[in-house]
Amino acid sequence: MKFPKFKIALVEGGVSWLAPLMWRLDAEYKGLRYEVPWLEKRPSEFLQDHVRITSQPIERPDDDKYLLTMLEAMDAEHILMFASDYPHWDFDSPRRAFPKLPAELHQRIFYENAKEFYNL
Repeated sequence: MKFPKFKIALVEGGVSWLAPLMWRLDAEYKGLRYEVPWLEKRPSEFLQDHVRITSQPIERPDDDKYLLTMLEAMDAEHILMFASDYPHWDFDSPRRAFPKLPAELHQRIFYENAKEFYNL
Protein backbone atom coordinates (compact mmCIF):
# COMPACT_ATOMS: atom_id res chain seq x y z
CA MET A 1 0.00 0.00 0.00
CA LYS A 2 1.39 3.37 -1.01
CA PHE A 3 0.07 5.35 1.99
CA PRO A 4 -0.41 2.88 4.85
CA LYS A 5 -0.98 5.56 7.51
CA PHE A 6 -3.44 7.63 5.48
CA LYS A 7 -6.70 8.27 7.32
CA ILE A 8 -9.76 10.31 6.53
CA ALA A 9 -12.76 11.33 8.62
CA LEU A 10 -15.96 12.20 6.75
CA VAL A 11 -18.01 14.75 8.68
CA GLU A 12 -21.66 15.80 8.28
CA GLY A 13 -22.44 13.52 5.35
CA GLY A 14 -25.00 11.21 6.88
CA VAL A 15 -24.42 7.50 7.38
CA SER A 16 -27.10 5.48 5.58
CA TRP A 17 -25.18 5.46 2.29
CA LEU A 18 -22.14 3.63 3.67
CA ALA A 19 -23.40 0.04 3.88
CA PRO A 20 -24.62 -0.10 0.25
CA LEU A 21 -21.36 1.50 -0.91
CA MET A 22 -19.33 -1.13 0.96
CA TRP A 23 -21.43 -3.92 -0.55
CA ARG A 24 -21.06 -2.51 -4.06
CA LEU A 25 -17.31 -1.99 -3.78
CA ASP A 26 -16.81 -5.53 -2.49
CA ALA A 27 -19.03 -7.01 -5.23
CA GLU A 28 -17.15 -5.13 -7.96
CA TYR A 29 -13.83 -6.10 -6.40
CA LYS A 30 -14.76 -9.80 -6.67
CA GLY A 31 -15.54 -9.44 -10.36
CA LEU A 32 -12.63 -7.16 -11.24
CA ARG A 33 -9.95 -8.55 -8.94
CA TYR A 34 -7.63 -9.26 -11.86
CA GLU A 35 -7.50 -5.51 -12.66
CA VAL A 36 -6.11 -4.62 -9.22
CA PRO A 37 -3.76 -7.48 -8.29
CA TRP A 38 -1.87 -5.25 -5.84
CA LEU A 39 -4.87 -4.98 -3.53
CA GLU A 40 -4.54 -7.43 -0.68
CA LYS A 41 -7.91 -6.77 0.98
CA ARG A 42 -11.50 -6.10 0.03
CA PRO A 43 -12.44 -2.41 -0.31
CA SER A 44 -14.62 -2.59 2.80
CA GLU A 45 -11.58 -3.69 4.78
CA PHE A 46 -9.64 -0.65 3.57
CA LEU A 47 -12.55 1.51 4.71
CA GLN A 48 -12.47 -0.13 8.13
CA ASP A 49 -8.76 0.58 8.44
CA HIS A 50 -8.60 4.12 7.04
CA VAL A 51 -12.00 5.83 7.03
CA ARG A 52 -14.30 7.03 9.81
CA ILE A 53 -17.59 8.83 9.47
CA THR A 54 -19.41 10.93 12.01
CA SER A 55 -22.95 10.37 13.15
CA GLN A 56 -24.30 13.86 12.56
CA PRO A 57 -26.65 14.06 10.74
CA ILE A 58 -27.87 10.54 11.35
CA GLU A 59 -30.84 9.30 9.39
CA ARG A 60 -33.21 8.03 12.07
CA PRO A 61 -36.13 5.85 10.91
CA ASP A 62 -39.32 5.68 12.97
CA ASP A 63 -38.53 2.12 14.01
CA ASP A 64 -35.21 1.84 15.88
CA LYS A 65 -34.70 -1.76 14.77
CA TYR A 66 -33.95 -0.46 11.26
CA LEU A 67 -31.34 1.95 12.57
CA LEU A 68 -29.67 -0.81 14.56
CA THR A 69 -29.66 -3.02 11.45
CA MET A 70 -28.09 -0.20 9.42
CA LEU A 71 -25.43 0.33 12.08
CA GLU A 72 -24.57 -3.34 12.00
CA ALA A 73 -24.46 -3.45 8.19
CA MET A 74 -22.07 -0.49 8.00
CA ASP A 75 -19.79 -1.88 10.72
CA ALA A 76 -20.49 1.09 12.99
CA GLU A 77 -18.60 -0.72 15.72
CA HIS A 78 -15.38 0.19 13.90
CA ILE A 79 -16.27 3.05 11.53
CA LEU A 80 -18.75 5.39 13.23
CA MET A 81 -17.76 8.24 15.57
CA PHE A 82 -20.32 10.30 17.46
CA ALA A 83 -20.66 13.97 16.51
CA SER A 84 -23.27 16.29 17.96
CA ASP A 85 -22.97 19.37 15.69
CA TYR A 86 -23.43 21.49 18.82
CA PRO A 87 -24.08 24.47 19.13
CA HIS A 88 -26.29 24.49 16.03
CA TRP A 89 -30.01 24.47 16.69
CA ASP A 90 -30.42 21.02 15.09
CA PHE A 91 -27.60 19.34 17.00
CA ASP A 92 -27.85 15.67 18.01
CA SER A 93 -28.07 15.17 21.73
CA PRO A 94 -25.91 12.22 22.79
CA ARG A 95 -28.88 11.02 24.86
CA ARG A 96 -31.41 11.09 22.03
CA ALA A 97 -29.44 10.60 18.80
CA PHE A 98 -29.40 6.81 19.10
CA PRO A 99 -31.74 4.19 20.48
CA LYS A 100 -30.53 2.12 23.42
CA LEU A 101 -27.32 0.64 22.10
CA PRO A 102 -25.50 -2.40 23.42
CA ALA A 103 -22.90 -1.15 25.92
CA GLU A 104 -19.90 -2.19 23.81
CA LEU A 105 -21.28 -0.54 20.65
CA HIS A 106 -22.07 2.64 22.59
CA GLN A 107 -18.52 2.74 23.96
CA ARG A 108 -17.06 2.24 20.48
CA ILE A 109 -19.18 4.96 18.81
CA PHE A 110 -18.90 7.51 21.60
CA TYR A 111 -15.24 6.99 22.53
CA GLU A 112 -13.09 4.10 21.30
CA ASN A 113 -13.34 4.68 17.54
CA ALA A 114 -12.17 8.29 17.82
CA LYS A 115 -9.50 7.36 20.36
CA GLU A 116 -8.05 4.73 18.01
CA PHE A 117 -8.44 6.81 14.87
CA TYR A 118 -6.69 9.89 16.30
CA ASN A 119 -4.16 7.89 18.32
CA LEU A 120 -5.26 9.50 21.57
